[in-house]
Amino acid sequence: MNARWISTMGLSMALTFSGGALLTSLSGCGHNEEEWQSQLDKEKKLRADFDAEKAAHDKSKAELKKVQGEVDQLKKDLSAFEDMKKQFGDEKDKSAKLTKALAESEARAKALEAAKKRLEALKKKLDELKKFNLKVAVRHNQIVIDLPGDVLFAPGSELLSKDGKEALMKVADVVKSDPDLLKRQYQIVGHTDNAPYAGAFKDNVGLSVMRAREVYQFMTAQPDAKLKKDGAGLPAEHWSAAGYGDLDPIAGTRGTQTPEQKKLNRRVEIAILPDASELMKLDVE
Repeated sequence: MNARWISTMGLSMALTFSGGALLTSLSGCGHNEEEWQSQLDKEKKLRADFDAEKAAHDKSKAELKKVQGEVDQLKKDLSAFEDMKKQFGDEKDKSAKLTKALAESEARAKALEAAKKRLEALKKKLDELKKFNLKVAVRHNQIVIDLPGDVLFAPGSELLSKDGKEALMKVADVVKSDPDLLKRQYQIVGHTDNAPYAGAFKDNVGLSVMRAREVYQFMTAQPDAKLKKDGAGLPAEHWSAAGYGDLDPIAGTRGTQTPEQKKLNRRVEIAILPDASELMKLDVE
């Protein structure tokens, strides 16, 4: 198009020059006015063609510039779209992770709530023991039956007293009467006060272990009237024994205890052991 425009422009200049010369020549040569006018019309047409070609060129140039601008804008829009798509993908991934975490948290909350309700139901069943002056409480996130040591044993002795056996039989009867309680796991834990012990079991821990063992044997022994053997007859595989000595007082401290606090600390606890789903903070009074 440029070459054509240059060619046309050159032709126009040439025609202008030749037109002037032609007029002079025609006038000098005696050409008539009609011939002269014909030559002028040709020159005028050439000028019109040139102007039209130049206008078309300018229009094409403007249109090209406009199209180039649109192409540049499309490139920007495409880049912005890619960025938005990437961001949306990241946000979508985050949203999916949050949704999954929320679902897991809700499921965990439901499981813990169900476990809490089960333990609350178990504690309610054990609350029947309160009418026998036996305390049922929650300690160390476990439901425990607190049996006074002075009821179970004579001072410094590991042998169960008659009153102690009667108290344990009441506990055993409650456990046996309920299938949920019967299948649970239990641990018998012996405790002492902080008074020094120097008997056959060497120290307070030794004494507490032997007392827990004595309770374990009674709770799991099968009674036999002919042999004059008593026992609660509970399944031994669901029971175990341990002794803490004076390491876990419920009153005072290991170093300082009043006579009343010593009495409270001399005890045997029967703890219901939680399963994995129940390892949680349990606020049950």
